[in-house]
Amino acid sequence: MFDSSMKLLAISIYCSLYFGLIQSTPNDNLIINAKVDRTIDISNQLVVITSQVVVLNKGSQPVKEYLIQFGDKRHDDNLSYLSVSRVDSSSKKKDALKVSKYSTGESFASYKVDLGQHSIRSGSSIQLDIEATFAHLLQPYPVEISQADRQLVVYLGRIYFPTPYMTETQTTRVRLPSSSSGAESYTKLRPVTYSDRFINYGPYDKIPPTTADESGNEELRVHVENNTPFLTVENLSRTIQISHWAGAISVEETLDVVHTGAKLKGPFSRYEYQREPVSNGISSIRSWKTRLPAGAHDIYYRDEIGNISTSNVRTSLSSVYVDIKPRFPLFGGWKTKYIIGYTLPTKNYLFALNTNTMTNGDYIVRMPFIDHIYDNMVVDQATVRIILPEGASDFRITYPYDIKREPDEIFYSYLDTVGRPVIVLSKKNLVEWHIQPFELHYNFKPFYLLQEPLLIVGSIFGLCILVMALVRTKTSLDAN
Repeated sequence: MFDSSMKLLAISIYCSLYFGLIQSTPNDNLIINAKVDRTIDISNQLVVITSQVVVLNKGSQPVKEYLIQFGDKRHDDNLSYLSVSRVDSSSKKKDALKVSKYSTGESFASYKVDLGQHSIRSGSSIQLDIEATFAHLLQPYPVEISQADRQLVVYLGRIYFPTPYMTETQTTRVRLPSSSSGAESYTKLRPVTYSDRFINYGPYDKIPPTTADESGNEELRVHVENNTPFLTVENLSRTIQISHWAGAISVEETLDVVHTGAKLKGPFSRYEYQREPVSNGISSIRSWKTRLPAGAHDIYYRDEIGNISTSNVRTSLSSVYVDIKPRFPLFGGWKTKYIIGYTLPTKNYLFALNTNTMTNGDYIVRMPFIDHIYDNMVVDQATVRIILPEGASDFRITYPYDIKREPDEIFYSYLDTVGRPVIVLSKKNLVEWHIQPFELHYNFKPFYLLQEPLLIVGSIFGLCILVMALVRTKTSLDAN
């Protein structure tokens, strides 16, 4: 009797969990992609996939969630940025929607879009704009080239739009690099047309949902010339030091960069490289432009050897441009390391919320997590250290996106007693979209501004007292 009761209890618990899971999962049979227009941009080292999807609800209940897939683990692992917007059919205004990773146990990930107040009523449709940016998806092929060779890369993806829903009709367009001499080869699944810089696939009708084994979704393979800069920042160490006393913010970045394109095969000839600068070493990287915030001054650029005098600085109303030229050109597999630093006025980035001259002060610093390094940049790992004034406390941070906070540190500088608090933040796989400001709130008593002058005055006064005491002290022995 006891065993049968336990079995019934186990069955009831299993059924509750099973039906709860079914109810929490979006009903894929009631959602249909009425129309999908997808563009895959492989014109530089990043792969940008934009999709315009018309979602139709054929069920009787409103749809509050929508799932997005990219079809394989390579895309999931190299996803740098994903945004989804709802497009108003009349005004064309876009409303950003919340996206979160949704695990379904498949061989690839799904991403859940919370439609919120834009839920799809029964029999109605909605248009979604989906934009995804991927790093390190384009693979050099061949992996090694000589100095005068062109660089060829391969993109592997899916011709059909990866989705857990039925798709009524869809088209896919592949955008090629502007400097390309044309595609070496590409998947030919009819109907397909190739013209100038685009490969157009479709329209394809009645496409079934994507399965875990990817059956029925044809592989898309494009082999094309791409000589755009394949420059990757392997590690970025960024230090932001705030000084209330000087009214300035000092920023210093240490960058380890590498050319991630096809590796150089054979020797490097400086003579041939300078004799034919256009055709010889076409895939190499000679220089790049870094954009700093407006108001940046006291700019320096150096490496482990010393100052690099080949750089150039240009100032505009909105930015400061620095031409970064390393000591040698970068070919595939070559690396370099450099340091760039500058100073900013606090008036544009540090704000006082509620201050009392001698007792209390609340401040907020608003600065971008990373700066622009070069166009279409890729940063594998970024670590940002924010050095606050000695005596700062009560830290509160608002992030523009998911950022990991590391354990706090202590930094000692001149005339420090207990040290300055350091907030350490880190993130992997960043692109230009991540140039967004964070907000750091902290408390700092302005009385601490008098600490360093008082220490200097006290030290001098103590030295004077010591000298006076030594002068008046009798150091010779008495004759008696």
